[in-house]
Amino acid sequence: MHGPAPFPQPPPIPQRTPPLPTRKRRLPLWAGILIGVMVTLALLIGAGMYLIYHFGWKAFSEQATTAMNEQPIIQRCIGTIESASLDFVGTNNDPRENSFAFRIKGHSGSGVVTAVFTTVDADNEQIDEGELKMDDGRVFTLKAANDEEDEDTTNVETGCPGR
Repeated sequence: MHGPAPFPQPPPIPQRTPPLPTRKRRLPLWAGILIGVMVTLALLIGAGMYLIYHFGWKAFSEQATTAMNEQPIIQRCIGTIESASLDFVGTNNDPRENSFAFRIKGHSGSGVVTAVFTTVDADNEQIDEGELKMDDGRVFTLKAANDEEDEDTTNVETGCPGR
């Protein structure tokens, strides 16, 4: 023998085969149109809800707050209203028509006003009947704007601070 034995031939290295060309999955035309219509409807509904809130509910809420600020008993017990928000539970529990309940807060106290609001004109609401329930449990009757009687003295005697 003339030297060491020859090494056996190694197995061939497998070659990577390029991937077969694949078709891209595309959305069918009808599905794209359907998605576009649904997105457009969602945007229109959202814009409509914003406009209803901005020009409808916000204006009514401001007018109702002004009407509540005109009530002498609210001025004595709450002071000038600093914040007012709709109380959905109170509104739904009141059986009167056109009745709304607002949770109000002022510098002298806070409570819930449940009242029937009627539209005087495009820029004004008035309270026809209602009550103020203070957070401490006291309840006061609100006078209608067209009541010409003097203030009810029983409300003054129940502990609201005078001005």
